[in-house]
Amino acid sequence: MIPAISVIIPVYNVENFIRRCARSILDQTFDDAEYIFVNDASTDRSIEILNDVIKDFPDKNVRIIHHLQNMGLPSSRKTGYEASIGKYVFNCDGDDWVEPTLLEQMYSAVASSDIDYAYCDFFLSYERSERYMKCPYFSTPDEALRKGYLSGAAKYNVWNKLIKRDLYDGVVFPVDHKKGGEDMIMFGILAKAKSVTYVPKALYHYVKINTYAISESFSQQRLIDIKYNADAAISTLRDSYHCDLEKEIAFFKLNVKLPFIISDDPVRFKVWKEWYPEANEYIWKNRCQSFRNKLLQQMAAKGQFWAVKLYYRMVYRLVYGVIYK
Repeated sequence: MIPAISVIIPVYNVENFIRRCARSILDQTFDDAEYIFVNDASTDRSIEILNDVIKDFPDKNVRIIHHLQNMGLPSSRKTGYEASIGKYVFNCDGDDWVEPTLLEQMYSAVASSDIDYAYCDFFLSYERSERYMKCPYFSTPDEALRKGYLSGAAKYNVWNKLIKRDLYDGVVFPVDHKKGGEDMIMFGILAKAKSVTYVPKALYHYVKINTYAISESFSQQRLIDIKYNADAAISTLRDSYHCDLEKEIAFFKLNVKLPFIISDDPVRFKVWKEWYPEANEYIWKNRCQSFRNKLLQQMAAKGQFWAVKLYYRMVYRLVYGVIYK
């Protein structure tokens, strides 16, 4: 019997989180689901802990698929997708957790009208606090793409979304470019969707232990992978979306390089200057972007990196570092 939902959970060295994650995703009020955990060659106690949790749910349809070597997050998602048979797919990261009614509420939102794509609000979970992240409402996939994901008003991450499995057909998972930007496959998926719906409740907890995660290390390989995946997303949109998206694509380019100026590192400033300079003329045209971000990018475009550095040290590190812990 084909389940309504396939839940895919990549697992790699998350021994401090997997118990909460697995228990929350298995202890759901919705029963018509299969659960596929993909062990990406973990070297810690993650799988031992996972097996211990699974014992408490003998009636659940659970599988663990093992990679013989670490292959990265896109490969783990690809493995899970290829093994899945559900009508819909839901992705959950191994260090995150969900509300007990997540699957029930998400499926209820799509089932009656056979909706292609559903998304919900979420929490950013810090070490000692949580921040409610409300998503914008979009009535059509076109609106979600233009005013949401490309403009930066909504996150294009793969979690917090319930998606018809068929929309993944033909999607190329970036298995060779796994260090950054792998969630950009969502643009191609959304471009194929014919309907979308919104569940206005925070049902997913995205764990963000590192307060300064946005300023994390950008290795040379990670830069290559982010740029590759961004260019691939742009190419997909131009090929599959049969109308003018150049303005929105410019907004997307600006959002891709924005993290490089939330920093005080001159090396990252150089990356910002070199990537997509043609998009800079659109900085003030994005109504969905905050004034603060537009001002920050305008200062960078004018080469005023002393001001960018001051913002990072005074606002981001000092203020945000205290609030979001």
